[in-house]
Order: sequence, then structure tokens, then C-alpha cells
Amino acid sequence: MNIQRIGVIGAGLSGLVAAKTFIEEGYEVTVFEKQKGLGGVWEKSRSYPGVTTQSPRDMYAFSDYPMPTFYPESPTGEQVRNYLESYAQHFGITEKIHFQAEVTQVERKTAKQPGWVVSVSYKNNLQGKIRLEKQEFDFILICNGTCNIPKVPSFPGMAEFIDSGGLVLHSTNINDDSLIQGKRVVVVGFAKSAADIATFAVDKGSKCTLVFRQASWKIPRYFLGFINIKYLMLTRLGQVWFPYRKFRGVEQVLHTVGKPLVWAFWRTLEILLRLQLRLDACGMLPDEPIEGFINCPLSIATKNFYKYVRQGKIRAKKTTIERFVPGGVELANGERLSTDVMIFATGFHQNIPFLEEQYRQQIIDNQGTFHLYRNLIHPDVPEMGFVGYNSTFSGTLSSEIGSRWLVESVKGNLVLPLRSEMLKDIEAELNWRQTKTPRGLYSGTCFFPFSFHYLDYLMRDLGAKIRQTGSIAEIVKPLSPSAYKNLRQELHAKRLISINDSRIGEPVESKNS
Repeated sequence: MNIQRIGVIGAGLSGLVAAKTFIEEGYEVTVFEKQKGLGGVWEKSRSYPGVTTQSPRDMYAFSDYPMPTFYPESPTGEQVRNYLESYAQHFGITEKIHFQAEVTQVERKTAKQPGWVVSVSYKNNLQGKIRLEKQEFDFILICNGTCNIPKVPSFPGMAEFIDSGGLVLHSTNINDDSLIQGKRVVVVGFAKSAADIATFAVDKGSKCTLVFRQASWKIPRYFLGFINIKYLMLTRLGQVWFPYRKFRGVEQVLHTVGKPLVWAFWRTLEILLRLQLRLDACGMLPDEPIEGFINCPLSIATKNFYKYVRQGKIRAKKTTIERFVPGGVELANGERLSTDVMIFATGFHQNIPFLEEQYRQQIIDNQGTFHLYRNLIHPDVPEMGFVGYNSTFSGTLSSEIGSRWLVESVKGNLVLPLRSEMLKDIEAELNWRQTKTPRGLYSGTCFFPFSFHYLDYLMRDLGAKIRQTGSIAEIVKPLSPSAYKNLRQELHAKRLISINDSRIGEPVESKNS
């Protein structure tokens, strides 16, 4: 099949780099974004005040477009948004984006006509009208993200609470501090967004309560106040402490005969965190060992969060919501909280509701688990790729290399395993996540400790040189997107050499012939 027209769903960081990668290879690209602006979770209407990246600045950048050096170590939401807008302008992506264009259905063409039909609903705020349109594409890139559908649980009495003037919001709805100004605020959750919003509400609201099911381990940006997390946990050396399903080199030794050393490493880390964050004084010492949280539940500690809990500025309640009652909520322990605003920082659903059902069922099972090879494709869903369906501390780089993997596959430069082998690898990965990893990395979209492992897989598939390895200096260096800057040139040079090698021995034409 001659692939030319590429449809990209989503203009977050994954959609932008996917579009850029295919544009620079000469494909005709169209991007659909349902929001008014680009950025995905960083889009202005979805960003709560004070939000910052968890990843260090240089790690949360694309390989060929570094963030401005005047940005802080943890850029703000506005700075990330400005960076992504600049990136889109620089690489000619902006003019390819259709904003307020929600994809409602993606259907397969007939067997005789491979490709996809995309149904789009365009919203015009000025006229309040909806325009429907269908477009055909040879290849679809789904980049709607794993933080796309807010998860808001339902409780008895919620409708009555809202009807009486109470606000029930998801963390992505807190885009204006006037929503909580002077209000009694209850935040539900314990992830970074919950801690961020609770800390923010201390100054803006009249009272703030955090309700959480269980405490999880949080990591300070600086251990002992001066050692940046990126030098301890975001290097190749830092990665060896995490048990992966396929060990290489020193990992094999460390996680077999060296298990006591691994155990001691985690216990030492726990002691440091208990002392630095004063977890016992907060009553927030997690019930499980820290290695059980080295995946999606682990997050960066919000500045002042634990201090405000100790001081009582954030009233922390380790329990759950039972029901809404007039003027507030009742907790499972019987306590009632008076509140004006309920904020659920309870994460997101991962789904692709617009995809034709028979193909959606191939990708997502009844438990909501994604079945994707390399988190990029499914062998039974042709002409479709997924970008951003992973979680690493360098999501920009994972999406960038994933996009390069996809474009090389589309161009026919990537030799894929047999269908049976890909399906076997998908199931082996998911089985490992569900049965062998602490707390079970079951969703198919969470594997933040394994950034290097994931990138190495993609680089080996591409036949490219593995980055940041071979010397002590490299393995203790934090993951660096700039190390991958010349990947496209490397692959092009390799293809050229391959073509020239194949011509060796061919008769040479005479200049006069």
C-alpha cells in the first residue's frame, strides 16, 4: 500500500512529535485536537495553577529542540505550553492542526481499500454550531494520551450536593483559582496533582482537607536537600535497582546473588525519606515498602506539602468517601466534612472510544489493559500506530523515538517479527506486569523506571546505536534527549550504505554509453 495521508489524533506532546516526524519524511499530515489549544494535559483549560513538571527541564524536552536555559529545573505549566507552541511553530506543525475538532469515530475502509475513515465534529464557539465531516487517511496515529478521560467516581447524594450549589470538579478543571477562593475545599487522592492542589488551596481556600485511601511514597526533587533526583534514579546506574523482566549484564547478578544488596538499597532509601520528609510526624508513612511503588503511584513530593500537613494547614484523613450529605460529605469512618468544593484528583481512564469496536477490542481487554507491541502497534490492527501510550520520566523522548520507529515501519525500513511472535511478546510483557512486578504494572501504560530499557528496545529494532552506555561517565549521566539528536541522520546514512553495498559488483555504466 502506498501510504501518503496521515491522520493524527491529539495535539499534546506525543501528537506534536508524531506529526513532526512524519512531516519531515514528506507525508501529508492532518492533526485533530478537540481543545482550543495544543498541549494535551498542558493545555491552558486543563492545567491547574502552580502545576510544574515532575521531570527535570532538560529531560522533558525533544532531542533537537531543547527547552530555554532560563527555564527553572522544573518548568511551570505555562512554560511547557509555551515550549510546545514554539516547537509546533518551528517545525511547521501548527498549520496542520484543526482545533476544536473532536474525533468521534474511526472506521476501517473496505478490505479492497485499506485505510481509515475519520469522523470529526468541529465546534464553532462564536456561532455555537457543530459541523460534521469525514476524512480518509492511509495511516492513523492515535495520540489522545493516557491522561485524556478524567476519572470522577460517583457517590450517593452527589447530584443533590451539586444542585444545592456545591462544586464537584476533577483536578483538570481547576484552571482558575477563583473556583476555590475563600471556599472550604476537600481534595480526594494522594498523587502529585492531589498534593499540589491541596497545598495551593491552603492559601486560596478558607479550609483544606485531603482524603486519601493510602499514603504512597513520594520522592523529593533533591535528596538531603542538595542531590538532584536525576543523578540518583534517572540514570542507567539508577535503573539497575529495578527488577526488569529481561536482565542484562550487572542486572542479572544484582537481582540474583545480589538480592540482599538490593534490599539494603531500598531500606536505606526509605530511612532517608522518613527523615527528610518527616513522614512519621505527618502520619503518612506508607504501609508497603517503597519498591512496591516504583511505578505510576510514585511521584515527586510537592514543596511544603508535608510541612502543611504537620502544621495542620492541610487536614489529612486516611479514609474514603461514603456519600454526599447536605453541605458536605460523610466519610467511611463516620466523620462528616463541611465543604463547598470537592476536587477529585483520582486520575484518568485510558480508552479509545472512537475506534471501531472490533479493533478496539483487539487493543483493550475487559480489564482496560492495552495490548500493544512496543506500546506502539497491534499486529491485527493495520495502518495504525499509538504514540504516548507509555509513562516514563522523559515522555517527550519516548514519544519521539516511538514516532521514529513508526515512520521507519511505514517506510518499510523496519523488519517486524511475525504476528505470532509479536502477540507472544505482548502477552509476556503484560503477564510480567501483572504477576511479577510490585503492585502490578497492569494498565500497559506505566513503566516509568524503565526509560532506558524501553528506548534500548526501540533503538535495537531500528538497528541504531544504543545511547549513553559503554563508560562510567555515560551510565551515571541522567537520561539525555540530546544524545538522540542525530538519530534520523544515522538511520538515513545506514540506509544509504545498505543501498550502496547492495550495488557492489553491479556493472558500471560507461559515461559514453
